[in-house]
Amino acid sequence: MFDILSFAPTTVAIAAFLSLSAFSVSLVLLARSLFFGETVAETAGSRRIRRMPTVFDQTPATSLLGRFDQGFDRLILESGLQATPSAFFLLMLSIGLLSGGTIYLVFNEIMTGILVMGVAMLLAMGVVFVVRDRRLKAIKTELPLTLDLMARAVRAGESLDQALELIGEESRGPIGSEFCRVTSQLNMGMAMPAVMKSFTSRTPLMEIRILASTLLVHRKTGGQLADALERMSSVVRDRINYQRQMKASTGAGRMSALIIATISPVLYGVMIFWKPEHFQVLLTDPVGQSLLTLAAVLETVGIVWVYRSLKVD
Repeated sequence: MFDILSFAPTTVAIAAFLSLSAFSVSLVLLARSLFFGETVAETAGSRRIRRMPTVFDQTPATSLLGRFDQGFDRLILESGLQATPSAFFLLMLSIGLLSGGTIYLVFNEIMTGILVMGVAMLLAMGVVFVVRDRRLKAIKTELPLTLDLMARAVRAGESLDQALELIGEESRGPIGSEFCRVTSQLNMGMAMPAVMKSFTSRTPLMEIRILASTLLVHRKTGGQLADALERMSSVVRDRINYQRQMKASTGAGRMSALIIATISPVLYGVMIFWKPEHFQVLLTDPVGQSLLTLAAVLETVGIVWVYRSLKVD
């Protein structure tokens, strides 16, 4: 049986301190992001809102580490989570430390604990990918109805700013919150190009970029905005229907790839808890470690290859 007193007190104390510290700091940063996201300063008797700079305000990084850092920040911001990238990274790190530390204390296997820590952190990041994809899909699905409503508002005599405000008030879900943010930025005096740049950065969709270009051209040169919005709504509906047909026709292949990709990790996890002595060679012998690393790399390459092959542009 597992006996926590059999472990070195120093090891247990260090693991517990690191886990609890990271978890506490991540909770504090999450609370600050959720409840104190806006910074308001008093300047000469007037209230001034200061926007915190994000990765979208930075120039693209040239180094590999910088690209990874900016990619992680974009992932968190594009997912719509009410948390800063640093807060979520600390939360992800604390989840990994707690999971890996628990496995290490139970089974006294440092390599297994490190592996579980990495898997836990990857699963946390995978949840963010799922949230981001669902948010973008919801925006794309609601975009045709939003364009129709905007076109009717313009035909009824509303200005562009009034039409955008109407969309923010009437729409629900992530697209409604995005148009509310667009309206708030315009009301604060931001220029239309800066607002559209921020809009397209938060929602990296081809349809949103086309909409932003259409609105910018109309703001500069005028023209029949209602007709352009109606044509764009029809094009977006056709793209959505094509993508749905493509997903339906490739459903069997995607499901087969998913089953093949999950068999090895699931089997490995079951054998760790059921027959851990069978995997001692993989964890201790240099040849076993090399084979395990090669298997992980090949499976990752296969998953990425299948995903890119089945991706619909």
